[in-house]
Amino acid sequence: MKRSKNDHIRSTISRYFKRRQFVESEMPARKDAQREQSVTDMSVRRRTRSRTSVENSLALTSISGDATACDQQFTRMKAFILGASAPYHTELQPLLFPLFAHTYLEMLSNGQKVPAQKFHERHSETFKEEQYQSFIKVLKKLEAKSDVLTTKEVIEFREHRFILNLSEESFHYMMLHLKAEDNMIMLQIFNQYIKINVVQNAGVVCGSKLEMKQLPDVLAESQVIKESPASVAPVIDGQQQEPTLEDELAVAIKAVRELPPCLPSICFFTFLNTYQGFGRSTQSTETAKLVGHRGPVYKSRFLSDSKTYLLSCSEDSTIRLWNLGTQTNASLYVGHSSAVWDVNISSTDTWFASCSHDTTAKLWTFERTYPLRSYIGHTFDVDCLDFHPNNNYLATGSGDKTVRFWSVSEGRTVRLLQGHRGSVLALAFSPNGKLLASAGEDRRIRVWDLGSGQVLKDLRGHSDTVFALAFDDTSSILASGGADCCVRLWDIQKTTDSQQIEGHSSPELLGAFPTKSALLSYLRFAPYNILLAAGASS
Repeated sequence: MKRSKNDHIRSTISRYFKRRQFVESEMPARKDAQREQSVTDMSVRRRTRSRTSVENSLALTSISGDATACDQQFTRMKAFILGASAPYHTELQPLLFPLFAHTYLEMLSNGQKVPAQKFHERHSETFKEEQYQSFIKVLKKLEAKSDVLTTKEVIEFREHRFILNLSEESFHYMMLHLKAEDNMIMLQIFNQYIKINVVQNAGVVCGSKLEMKQLPDVLAESQVIKESPASVAPVIDGQQQEPTLEDELAVAIKAVRELPPCLPSICFFTFLNTYQGFGRSTQSTETAKLVGHRGPVYKSRFLSDSKTYLLSCSEDSTIRLWNLGTQTNASLYVGHSSAVWDVNISSTDTWFASCSHDTTAKLWTFERTYPLRSYIGHTFDVDCLDFHPNNNYLATGSGDKTVRFWSVSEGRTVRLLQGHRGSVLALAFSPNGKLLASAGEDRRIRVWDLGSGQVLKDLRGHSDTVFALAFDDTSSILASGGADCCVRLWDIQKTTDSQQIEGHSSPELLGAFPTKSALLSYLRFAPYNILLAAGASS
């Protein structure tokens, strides 16, 4: 009974395989069903299985990805290799050119002529070494799949695999990137055209070569791809020295510093029931009600050394100094002939400055109730002002669409910054004193290089007037806010392509954080990477 049952099962399995069109040799035989295997047999079977499956599983599939996917995956791979720290950068850099060439050839083979030409123009500038130039010119002349199949240099390039020796650490480092995202096209190119030899000792990594005795004429001089000058170890007494731990640490620190800055935490204060309007705000732990101005108060500032004194400016053309301890008016400063829009205090609390509807800005000391100096030059309201970190200069923004940079002691204009298309309502100096940011009614933020007086950045993204700007302590992040009820953070150190297509937001934008319905009027970076913001609900 047992024998007939086994035969019945085997006959059923056989009929199943025949229906699936398996040949007789592929059907499982009784002799294959070994209950015991030696260690040697298991090792041979496992090694054979890995040799035949891992490398060939993707090699047997066609590289038919769309042009966008090809471009995106190569761009990610290029950024990964160029941004890698030592020693990974040195070992992986020779991969870039074969990846570029094979990606371009596959795009042409798939009939994607226009995207392939754009891909070539965009990435060919990366390879400026002479050893690549002749073959790049050959690639540029190709226009169709027929050219790829008939050009002698291309045929030899595709038929002979590119061999690269990698240390085990570099190999695993590369594989982590390939597995992290969709890199199927890059993996297919690796399996078909590139061979990786993993060596145990990183010191024996000697570069890369093509698996052929004689290279094409166009690549004859590149049998071994040279390392970039930046990654070559120093030569002492005729011997190449290995990079020291200090050198590798310095490279790693530089790579970390070049990463995008860390975004701050945002603490936002919303003022409700501001039915009579909301001008400006500032921050302190003191609570007091101060009465004295005869019109709306447009700006208030605490003295940096002591939070017991507060400056305020008003529509009544006066500036008042308040003692929060006694909640009384300590001083009254008179000098403007019209409403005073803004007031700012030097970092040493030595003097303060004000600007007004009367088109002037004025410099004051706390001991005297009349101005020390007037800054005259704007033709419309002076709406905002800020002291340079060294307190020797003063910046003013006006309704005449200009920003003026004044010498505090001489009272003359040092620089005239033009370019805004509306009133300038917000100014901010970077803590390192090299940059000045300005914004206003034109919804654009301009970052100026004070050394040259030229525009360094023209940031777009706001949909309404910008009222507040603030730099972080590292001078790398700029925060902005205004009437569009949104806090935006910008990476000032990021370099962008001048040929980049213009969109709604600049590529320097790190993030946008909308409020429910509050118009922002105050921004300031506090310790521990916290951004303080305030505004009134609309």
